[in-house]
Amino acid sequence: MGSPILNKLEKALGSRIVKSRALPGGDIADVSLLTLENGTAVVAKRPRVDQPDTTAVEAMSLKYLAKKSAFPVPTVLYQTANLLILDYIPYKGVESRIDAAKSVAGHVAALHTVRPKGNRPYYGFTQDTFIGPLPQINTPQQNWCTFFAENRLLAMAQSCLNTHRIDSKLMKRLEKLAAKLPDFLPATPDSSLLHGDLWAGNMLIDGAHVAAFIDPAVSYGHREMDIAFIQLMGGLDTAFMAAYNTLYPLEAGYEQRLPLYQLWPLLVHVRLFGGTYAADVKAILDAAGIQ
Repeated sequence: MGSPILNKLEKALGSRIVKSRALPGGDIADVSLLTLENGTAVVAKRPRVDQPDTTAVEAMSLKYLAKKSAFPVPTVLYQTANLLILDYIPYKGVESRIDAAKSVAGHVAALHTVRPKGNRPYYGFTQDTFIGPLPQINTPQQNWCTFFAENRLLAMAQSCLNTHRIDSKLMKRLEKLAAKLPDFLPATPDSSLLHGDLWAGNMLIDGAHVAAFIDPAVSYGHREMDIAFIQLMGGLDTAFMAAYNTLYPLEAGYEQRLPLYQLWPLLVHVRLFGGTYAADVKAILDAAGIQ
């Protein structure tokens, strides 16, 4: 950080920065723990030079979650171009897998009770967001199948095709599935506020409970999207599903829908990493009878 930015930051924080050390994690940003002269610790996130500046959207998303729910997220202290400052939330990792899973379930179930304004079906958000470094299109729709097909499934598949992560044959299969989504998914499920990127690395677990959730990809949609994400890569004990279903029971047939919703995070991983994730996409299409 240059001197003018540093001076502005220290003025906003109300204290001089006396120490900085790198923190682990951060796939698209450099993350540092800053110690202030007054003893306060804060986290600085700076996108790497080859990555988009997602700081303004992340700041908006965290503030939105904090305003609309009791979902634990870091407090935004400062944001400017290519810089986001958050309060530091210490955590020691998982000590009780069962209790941690139940804690996650309680917070996620409560988040999913948050509804958009108005009585009409609404899926999307007031602006586009990011999932990792990738654009997440949130153009609102009143039909969930249309939203999921256009703004999630086909948008990411097209990005994969454009970057040669998938071939035209797989793209055509995904287009066939998109056209048949009304056969598999509800048209107007309850619309819930979603975190959108609920994998293990975005859950800060402190012993037996959640200290905070980080790096959201917010939108309003079918809550089974978050559940599918957790089931695919949340790394939680099986107690999560039992606890969630006790607090906010899922509708009949969710087990059959989850693989279709898992196509979204799988396609994100295909786009970012390639590798074997495309084979996982094909397996889901095979199981759905889409050739």
